[in-house]
Amino acid sequence: MNKVTLKVDQIIPQGTDAVELVFLDEQNRIQSFWPGQFITLLLNIEGKSVRRSYSICSVPEDLPRIAVCVKKVEGGLASHFLNDRLHEGDRLEVLEPYGNFSLNYKSAGLSDLVLVGAGSGITPLLSMLKSALAHAQNRVCLIYGSRSYRDILFINEINSLCASYPGRLRVEHFLSREPNDGCRTGRIATDSIMQTIESWSDLNIQEANFYLCGPKGMMDEVEAGLKSHQIDPNRVHRESFVLTVSEQKAENDASTSAQSTATSVQSAATSVQSATTSVQSSHTVQIILEGRTHALDVAAGRHILETALDAGLDLPYACTMGVCGMCRAFKVSGDMQIGEQEALSRSEIEQGYCLTCVGKPLSDQLVIDYDRR
Repeated sequence: MNKVTLKVDQIIPQGTDAVELVFLDEQNRIQSFWPGQFITLLLNIEGKSVRRSYSICSVPEDLPRIAVCVKKVEGGLASHFLNDRLHEGDRLEVLEPYGNFSLNYKSAGLSDLVLVGAGSGITPLLSMLKSALAHAQNRVCLIYGSRSYRDILFINEINSLCASYPGRLRVEHFLSREPNDGCRTGRIATDSIMQTIESWSDLNIQEANFYLCGPKGMMDEVEAGLKSHQIDPNRVHRESFVLTVSEQKAENDASTSAQSTATSVQSAATSVQSATTSVQSSHTVQIILEGRTHALDVAAGRHILETALDAGLDLPYACTMGVCGMCRAFKVSGDMQIGEQEALSRSEIEQGYCLTCVGKPLSDQLVIDYDRR
């Protein structure tokens, strides 16, 4: 994964506790990306190396400018740094755009879209929305949850798009804490979503694609509800985008937990590729990277990625929690125990792909190929 240096071109306040960071790629290193993908910022905060991934809220046509939105997280090391201490003109290293949670807006006959997000989950959806409206003739329904009207991110841009595409774009705001005229009160729920969609007679529900981004509880409920309404599960795409309490603690400890990002999640639950139990103190794992094979001794209970990084291998990674998918590799042989791999689809897991950030070896015959990605 190539590193790119970007200049902070603009810092634009969004809502009550977020900023939009508009970067300038002065060397035109980033040629394109798909709406919904993310970039990973490589930060140095008080002498500590920190990686955080944020979904891109701009569109490919904006290049060489590329933008993300960072919402403050209570106790969040990176989010507070980016909101309070970054200045226009600063330069940051980033990893190029990545992620499977994306929209091919160039696809012929792009289906209608239903985008469901909450809080900072609007960022990848906004990029999808703008690209679809500009390049296709489909209808787009955005259902967006916020705490209050003043907390709505990108409100002016959303209103402007509604005015520009009155026949193709419908937006429904849900406010969980403070009622406001023109918005629905309460949290996003499947029944209210279906009411909104079904009231738009021109939108083809059964053929639409649904993209969900926000708190896990919201996405779980919406996904289950869509299934009960006979929506094809292959048309429902989701991305994790929140910190749990334990992750916030890890932020405070300046460890490797992340604000989450950007990957396509289609109900890939916990996968254990072998029920074998290990009694050895360590296992030898072979990692194939850029045509070379590296042998590592991985202690029992340690993750493969963690051990490889400690050994100095420059493996791609971002979140270290199984949600971004950047450490995706192919298991050639051997047994391993895998934690929750939200970034991989069921078919990818069945083909033999795995995430080394949540993988632990269970045999000495384990071979992981990073070149087969």
